[in-house]
Amino acid sequence: MLLPWVIGLFLLTLIPLMASLVLSITRVDPQRQGHGVSWIGTEHFHRALTNDTAFYTALSNSLFFTLLAAPLGLGTSLAVALLLHQPVRGAPIFRALVYLPHLLGGVATIVIWSWTFNPQFGWINQAIRLAYAAMDPIVRVFTENGTSDWLLPRWLYSPGGCKPAAIIMSAWTFGASMLIFLAALHRVPNVLHDAAQLDGAGAWQRFRRITLPHITPAILFNLTFGIIFSMQSFNEAYLLQNRQQNDGLLFYVLYLYRTAFEPPYQLGYACALAWIFLAVLLILILPLLLSARKWVYYASEK
Repeated sequence: MLLPWVIGLFLLTLIPLMASLVLSITRVDPQRQGHGVSWIGTEHFHRALTNDTAFYTALSNSLFFTLLAAPLGLGTSLAVALLLHQPVRGAPIFRALVYLPHLLGGVATIVIWSWTFNPQFGWINQAIRLAYAAMDPIVRVFTENGTSDWLLPRWLYSPGGCKPAAIIMSAWTFGASMLIFLAALHRVPNVLHDAAQLDGAGAWQRFRRITLPHITPAILFNLTFGIIFSMQSFNEAYLLQNRQQNDGLLFYVLYLYRTAFEPPYQLGYACALAWIFLAVLLILILPLLLSARKWVYYASEK
């Protein structure tokens, strides 16, 4: 019964993993027949850490994106889960609508977002123009030109606006995290809330002292996978990149893809980048997991 899973583990995970490790310490020259593979040790790793400015650009872009996208997605999903946890009529319909963007993610959704963030006809800038027009009479009291000199964000067509646009896009698909929080909220004992309310505890005190400790396992899970998925972000950067961004959306996985599958096809160097990426993920995740004993509450243990 275990054999299909074991075969899949070896063929699709362990063997490619070992192959990438071998490629990361060798140089492959496809133009040389018979002797196209040469041992180079840690040369690829040394090149990435000392000689490759694009490596640091891609890594810093991914870290900046993760630093903002992961907490934003976590907070948004928790807030929406708390709202949908309330006993209101039609709650299942609202939950389905909130989860729907998670199912609709893909190339078509990213293209729609690119239209939304278009600085000329996108509805976000159209809304900002309307807001400028509404504030113009008030601003003219203090300045002669009013809001006519105020600039509109260029979003995906500027180095400073492309990353905020990508962060907003990532926060839109929080449906999966919301469902996990919703399941955790259903497991919080109502009797504790009733007892605290009888003792005079307010809504914030009940949330902080009762709800929040009981959902810390869900917070740990969503935050961990939020960091991993944010660092692995690829589709948005690949589809929305342009020259005006000045590599503002050059995320790490996109740079790895370009290195491996675009001329001059540096597959060995790309494998080295992948192993460095694994080390970076471990540096980000391990402190979070090791500190979990201090702040994650498991009802079965306490």
